[in-house]
Formats: sequence, structure tokens, C-alpha cells
Amino acid sequence: MMCFGAANSLSSFLFGRIARYTGRATLFFFAAAINFACIIALLFWRPHPEQLPVFFVFPALWGMADAIWQTQTNALYGILFPRDKEAAFANYRMWESLGFVIAFAYSTFMCLEYKLYIVLAVLVLSMITYPIVEYYEHKNPTKPIEQATYENHKKTEESDIVSQTWM
Repeated sequence: MMCFGAANSLSSFLFGRIARYTGRATLFFFAAAINFACIIALLFWRPHPEQLPVFFVFPALWGMADAIWQTQTNALYGILFPRDKEAAFANYRMWESLGFVIAFAYSTFMCLEYKLYIVLAVLVLSMITYPIVEYYEHKNPTKPIEQATYENHKKTEESDIVSQTWM
């Protein structure tokens, strides 16, 4: 867990900086590739006590991918919902927590192989649907708060204004 946490922390800082140059989509697909490689490797790997470094490589890679998921998902939500950030992040955290609860609930009833297949299925589903979100955002960009507020203010008629404070 310490290896996961250290890799997660360092990668969050690093990929937050790299995102300016590569964009979200590149990092999301990089994280998906890391997770996909780890899942496939874990499906075929048989642990052995003499393979001690491997016990640190998997958590480090998973922490690196998790750092990308966390930082870039938060950035994506900030862009998609600029006027409803509180509700968007609350909704995101609720669904994330529900996923944790579901995974915890079935954790004692399934072997690791089936859990890896579930994670793989969710990964594939998310990487199929993520480009749809990016495409929709590219075709219909969400207006920044300032621009949307200004346009809404311009559309109001003088008779619609009940009270107005000038700055």
C-alpha cells in the first residue's frame, strides 16, 4: 500500500503537469493501457516468494494509473459542469463510493480471477464510452461561466429585471 500511495502521489503531481502538453484523452488511454496490462499480467502471473520486486511493481503501476484517473476525471468534471461543480463532484463521489461498496460486498464471495474480469469489463466499457463524451464536448463545447453569464444577461429584457446591482 505504501508503494501504491507513493506512486500515486508522485504521479498525480507529474501527470497534472504533463496534461497541459498531452491532453486528457492521451493520459486516459495511457492509464487504461497500464491497467489493461496489469490485469492481463495478474491473470497469468502465479505469485512466488522469490519474485519480491513484482510485489512492488504492480502496486506502483496501479498507483500511477490511478493518479491519472483521479486527476483527469476531476479536470473533466470541472470542464463538463462549470456551473454545477458542487453537484457534479458530489454525484461523482457518490457513484465512486457505491462502486467501492459493491466491490467490498462481493469481495469475499469471488476469487481474484473473477474480480479481475469484472475490473477488465468496466475498463473496456469506460474506454468505449469515454471518447463519446470527448466527441460530444468537442462538437458542443460547454461555455465558461463568464461567457454563459454574460450571454444570459444580454438576453434579458429591461422589463424582466426586477432588481439590479451595478458593479
